[in-house]
Amino acid sequence: MADIKCPICLTDAELNNSKDFGRKKDYICKVCGPYEITGTAEINLENNSDNYRLSGWIREHQEFKREPPKITTYLLDNVLKNLPDYKVSEKQILFLRAIERRTDYPGAVVKMYKEDYPLAWTKNYEELKFILNSLRDRGFIYIYTEENRLNKGLIETKILSRGWDYLDEHSSQPAFTDRAFVAMSFDKKLDTVWENGIKPAVEKAGYKPHRVDKEPHIDRIDAKIIADIKDSKFVIADVTQQKQGVYFEAGFALGLKIPVIWCARKDEEKELHFDTKQYNHIFWESPEDLQEQLYNVICAVIGKRKVSQEES
Repeated sequence: MADIKCPICLTDAELNNSKDFGRKKDYICKVCGPYEITGTAEINLENNSDNYRLSGWIREHQEFKREPPKITTYLLDNVLKNLPDYKVSEKQILFLRAIERRTDYPGAVVKMYKEDYPLAWTKNYEELKFILNSLRDRGFIYIYTEENRLNKGLIETKILSRGWDYLDEHSSQPAFTDRAFVAMSFDKKLDTVWENGIKPAVEKAGYKPHRVDKEPHIDRIDAKIIADIKDSKFVIADVTQQKQGVYFEAGFALGLKIPVIWCARKDEEKELHFDTKQYNHIFWESPEDLQEQLYNVICAVIGKRKVSQEES
């Protein structure tokens, strides 16, 4: 393996494999994690200020044991367009939960490193140190590491009682009250439904639409999807093309008593699964039709969210 620079975070990485005459490369990066990327997508990454969020997205694949992403130019454009931009308080929650996942038992000390900053979706290790100090100041964690060792990249910490109380209290509540989880087929034919229908309707209502970029035919739901649904205020389930995964995700949300807004293209009204026909559905004929109807339903059922000046 040759030591090179990761094209995303620009730290030392390894080239695990080169395929298709060098047009596809498999990288292993301590910061981002493993991923495959095409040459054209790698070129498009140059001088992109959003690369740190791409590191967070790839690292989540590794964290929740998903397959390493295969980044093409098409996927890169769509991912960068829809990556979340977390607030400071949200980054604190994300890293607190990362510590929780590494804790063997309450009171155990967890060791982490500067390369773990994407777990909080921070831009760099300096921002992660701010997040750590914020968690400490809130009484959620204790930091054992002396400042000089912390500056060198070693993190030794444990979750305190107040932190466990917070995690227990919010385990069944959405972490992000402004997030709408979108379950739908990711067939390219439905891209306009997302871009011109669902996404603008959710944003107009004051919420952030969140879509997991996975292959549309996957027949299992992984830990990342479950965690994202738990963290969402409500779920939009568009069952157009009758994907089993969409029904699964909607059913999981219903089991958690998370509101679900059902949608389907009008010509598939008779194709709906008999178990879900009793729920009210938005039947749409065009993305613009869906946008109007969905916005009205969100405002009526969930309530229009007031967006602060900091968010606007």
